Amino acid sequence: MLKGHRKRVWIVLICVALFLSSTTTAFAFGKGAKGPDVYAVQGMLKSLGYYSGPITGYYGNQTQAGVKAFQSKYGLPVTGNVDDQTLQSILWAYGNLKIPKKPAPTPTPTLPGPKPTPTPQAPAMPSLTVEEQQMLDLVNKARAEAGLPPLLADPAVTKTARLKSQDMVDNNYFSHDSPTYGSPFDMLNKFGISYNAAGENIACNQNVQAAHEALMNSSGHRANILSKDYTHIGIGIVNGGPCGKMFTQQFIGK
Repeated sequence: MLKGHRKRVWIVLICVALFLSSTTTAFAFGKGAKGPDVYAVQGMLKSLGYYSGPITGYYGNQTQAGVKAFQSKYGLPVTGNVDDQTLQSILWAYGNLKIPKKPAPTPTPTLPGPKPTPTPQAPAMPSLTVEEQQMLDLVNKARAEAGLPPLLADPAVTKTARLKSQDMVDNNYFSHDSPTYGSPFDMLNKFGISYNAAGENIACNQNVQAAHEALMNSSGHRANILSKDYTHIGIGIVNGGPCGKMFTQQFIGK
């Protein structure tokens, strides 16, 4: 890290499921609904502190109560249903969710003890998959149209992005906080990846094109993709999850 340059640790995370694909059709769903759209809303409300139940994709009493609490907090009509206005407010709130910086650890005296645990090593990484290359091309096309240099695929970050997507599938969650690796910053640090700026996008969708369009239609994700602070990217796409595929984009600036 350059001396005097503050590490910028900004993350924009937002659930991108099937209902976020390009559409202008008004819709609403509520109690009794089920599917990836409900799964995504549950995940966002859970991270925002309005839902404490399991993320199942079924809109039951707990989900309805969480939606009502959110609507009340944000001055929306308290219907318990997710309409366009409520969804946009949830997306805005989740897109602006910040991860606080961790305080510096208190120094402790050095004591003799067991050897430190070695830094975990991800398995050897082959070249990008066809889908990962497709997403990288779409990201860099968007950057080129904005007059920005392309992001380079970083092998080490690609490993962690793949591991994160697989972890979300294996452990049935959708969040930047992994039960296995911790926060994205924890994960990058555990695998010995240095950076001056870092961020992460995650998506749950059926294919690369739909996921990319949904990310670009979100102001928070778009800002992450078009950030001048990032120079490298890792993309991990894994089959599985409620939407068909899990996508992780991890950005770093060197």
